[in-house]
Amino acid sequence: MSHPSYPHAPENGASVPPVPPAPSTFGGQYQGGQQGGHQPGPYGQAPFAGGPGKSFVTTWILSLLLGTVGVDRFYLGKIGSGVAKLLTLGGFGIWAIVDLIITLTGNARDKDGRQLEGYPENRKKAWIITGIVWLASMISGILLTIVSISITAQASEGRNIPVPPPLPSASQAAPAPSPGAAIGENSFVVTVSEGNTVKIGVLDSLYTTEIPAMSYLKPANGGFLLLEVSWETLTGTSTAAPMNFEVYDAEGNQGERIYVEDGMGGLPSEEVGAGDGRQGVIAFDVKKGPVKVVVTDDYGDQASTFTLTAQ
Repeated sequence: MSHPSYPHAPENGASVPPVPPAPSTFGGQYQGGQQGGHQPGPYGQAPFAGGPGKSFVTTWILSLLLGTVGVDRFYLGKIGSGVAKLLTLGGFGIWAIVDLIITLTGNARDKDGRQLEGYPENRKKAWIITGIVWLASMISGILLTIVSISITAQASEGRNIPVPPPLPSASQAAPAPSPGAAIGENSFVVTVSEGNTVKIGVLDSLYTTEIPAMSYLKPANGGFLLLEVSWETLTGTSTAAPMNFEVYDAEGNQGERIYVEDGMGGLPSEEVGAGDGRQGVIAFDVKKGPVKVVVTDDYGDQASTFTLTAQ
């Protein structure tokens, strides 16, 4: 029986290197490592992230104008966070501002993690336009606030102003009431309420373009009519006041009553008993010419009228 022969070591003791196996004749030589299938790339790299990203300009404009409703996130493919941003109105505005800043600093990514295209060349322009838009928004907000405060103040003042009675027109003048009982050339008796009568006298009249000590007032109808009147209660009690007098020009337009303080000679507003009287000036901003003076009773109704022309 023959035995296989083995190579003998050389006489100097060195071992003979092993003989490599013959290459396989089926399928070529196998070089080691995994053959076929998916080869993993670098860590963290998505397998399909090599395509072009979303536009930086489009993302920035959507974030600037429609960021509070999440349109920028919908554009980037982030549907879930876009819905959340829409429902919260951009996180009450805070989320929208944060996303805009992220976009402007070049840190925004689409849903696949890709950078936005066109950021380097459009970055400076985007910052400048955004600053202009923010500045214009701040100025508009300040102006709207000032206008709102002004309108509110005017409306509040308007509620405190009594509505004047309708003015009689020249074509539809109300029937003149009884002129009262005349007791002299410039005096007459008026019944202001049941059992209460007063004697009214016109002591003097003057038409002027300026009221002494009230030069800051400017007439709207050409000048001021000043009437010095006396008010004497004959029976019962009455209230002497400038509110008891109204003036209408020849065209039926009511003159504006001007308040004259007591210290400046104005007719005081006081209750007057029987046998007592008051005296003072009443003033109106009215057109020059013949005027109709109306005396009202305690209920605001016409009690007497007279006509005069001041010089």
